[in-house]
Amino acid sequence: MNDLAYSGVNTTVRILEQQLLSKEQLNGILVSKSLQQALEALQKTSYEVDVQEVLESRQFDPVLDAHLKRNYDEVLELIPDASLLDVFSIRYTYHNLKVLLKSKFSGKDLKHLCVPLGRYSFETLNQLVETQDSLDVPDIMIEGVREAYADFENFGRLEAADVFMDRYYFKHLRLIDRTMNQEVIHQIVNIMIDLENITILIRAAKQKQSRSFLIGVLSSEGTVDKTLLIDEVLDKGTEALIDLYRHVPYYDKIVAILEQEEHPVFALELLKEELIYHILEEATFEPFGPLPSLAYIHALEMEVKNLRLLLVGVDNEFTEEQLRERMRPVYVS
Repeated sequence: MNDLAYSGVNTTVRILEQQLLSKEQLNGILVSKSLQQALEALQKTSYEVDVQEVLESRQFDPVLDAHLKRNYDEVLELIPDASLLDVFSIRYTYHNLKVLLKSKFSGKDLKHLCVPLGRYSFETLNQLVETQDSLDVPDIMIEGVREAYADFENFGRLEAADVFMDRYYFKHLRLIDRTMNQEVIHQIVNIMIDLENITILIRAAKQKQSRSFLIGVLSSEGTVDKTLLIDEVLDKGTEALIDLYRHVPYYDKIVAILEQEEHPVFALELLKEELIYHILEEATFEPFGPLPSLAYIHALEMEVKNLRLLLVGVDNEFTEEQLRERMRPVYVS
């Protein structure tokens, strides 16, 4: 990857960063006494909000997703390698593939559940699902769709859409990691896959899921062998995870969550965002290379997640303390 190719891009990214909401702006929304007050505060930012329309619909996602898409599209037009942003955006693509496959397998129209995000258009993904082929997507996506079809045709399981799209999402992430060959991206992908595997194991243990279930849903792209994970957790319970992940630099945080947290799944999600935030925090100051663009997109993702939390929370009269403890890291001071 030619780092110098990003020098002009990073100048523009610096300008885009100035539109991110400050902690003060987010705090103004957090302490709002009503949803209308929160929306009026948001309307004064770069977000395009029709306050009355949202008050009537109580639908926040269209506003937030539209803002996220505009900014993703702007960065995509700037960067030399569009696959860089797939580190964070490819999950939207696999969500949409999951929806389209379920729609195809069930015969029900579920397309309204697709999100307008990700590098590949709805038309492209729909054509892939309809034909099991495409000239416009990576081979790994075609392979995943074909495997989902084969499983559904053999066993008639609607959940094949979930299992195979989740599996190929992580395969795709690892492929991006290898292709980019950037240590920071390697660290981020490891965190995303490892913490998802831990989350799956915790949920599966509570539900008393079988070995065959775990084989199907766990990713083999993590830093711990999937078979070892299954053997140890089935034998010793989730306590085995403490030893299995002793090699990761955030080991102490995993231990704290597994030993103390009442809601470990949510805590692991917050940990993932916190770890990625700290990895990318310094990248915002690099003059060359792709990382400032990646850091900006992650900051934008965290901002949208925080806004969704705050708007839902204010509307449902959550306390200030409840909202603060659930917020993601904020890049802008």
